[in-house]
Amino acid sequence: MTNFVQYRQHMKLAAVVVAVLVFACPGLAFAAPKACTCKNLASVQQELKNAIYLADFMTKLSKKVADAEEAQRELKKKDPNNPLSRRSVRDVSEQVWTKEKAKLSVPRVPGDTGPEAIGLEEGTCKNQASDLKKVADGAACKELGDFALKHEEAHRKLCEGMGKEAYWKRLYSEFAAEEAERYKAQAKSIRDLLKKVIDGSTVKISEETELQIKASGMQHTYHIKTEAFKVSGKSSPGKDDWELTGKGTRTLAVTSVTMPGMTCTPPPQKLASKVTGTLKLDGLTMKLDATAETVGGTLTLQCKVPGKGQGFGYGVAPPGETGGGEVFNNKDVQLASTFPEEVAKTSWGKAINQAGVTATGTQTTKVEITCK
Repeated sequence: MTNFVQYRQHMKLAAVVVAVLVFACPGLAFAAPKACTCKNLASVQQELKNAIYLADFMTKLSKKVADAEEAQRELKKKDPNNPLSRRSVRDVSEQVWTKEKAKLSVPRVPGDTGPEAIGLEEGTCKNQASDLKKVADGAACKELGDFALKHEEAHRKLCEGMGKEAYWKRLYSEFAAEEAERYKAQAKSIRDLLKKVIDGSTVKISEETELQIKASGMQHTYHIKTEAFKVSGKSSPGKDDWELTGKGTRTLAVTSVTMPGMTCTPPPQKLASKVTGTLKLDGLTMKLDATAETVGGTLTLQCKVPGKGQGFGYGVAPPGETGGGEVFNNKDVQLASTFPEEVAKTSWGKAINQAGVTATGTQTTKVEITCK
């Protein structure tokens, strides 16, 4: 049996081996975060949501604390003998700040392993160097770490410009207002990054629909498919939202036909339409509009009537016929999204039902974002 001394020696040897391996094989050590790409989409989105939330939270907190500060000034002025008036304005300021800030809660950013919060050391204009390193090394991707470091740098510069004594003597409404400005600036940088991440990716849209139409005892079943097509466009620095557009081809096939007193064979031909998709997004949510223009053609349907012979043709979807509308709205932007919808609830499904027939089935639209 290994005694305690031997155990310690083994552990020391193991530690030395690990250290040598890390030194000899840097890949075993923790690597610095890589530049953000669409693979980090969820992390960038959450960082943006957090920054927007924190900017709003701190703006409201600043006002609430400022109102409490002003109320205490008025109390000291109008009712100096009131026991509560003995408290300093700054004490009240700190109390409200502490109470309200405790309500603050933000989701963890996926992939981030850094500290949840850092700040200037009390009474100084400095951050702990180890804290800054943890922020940079633990970021989900490089730019997100850079933005957090820039946030802290702005605090340090303000502190140095004012002088540390003046900086730390401020009322807490001023601390909250400063944080609000920092998070507003951070949100702008993250939003620009989010645009860049999506601009640098490939976005494709596809659609598949199983459709049944019933009228006067007859039933037609269709399979409609739009192969994945690319939509493209560039964001603008002056706007939060932008558009991606593209063109594809939709095919329509009749898969079954039921007519009273007849046996029908579905036609082998397919009808084609030219589809234009317009994806509007701000990086967090998106909306898709689509229009279709039929190429035209004739489907020949073969039907048998007992003892009566067979065969007749009919034309469907003459050339130039157009239609379209909103496919979906206010959906989360994700790397892979699938949106099924009942045909009866779509704009074109409602139009068919209003014409005196019944349209049922499911339309499934997909949006895929991949890194180039």
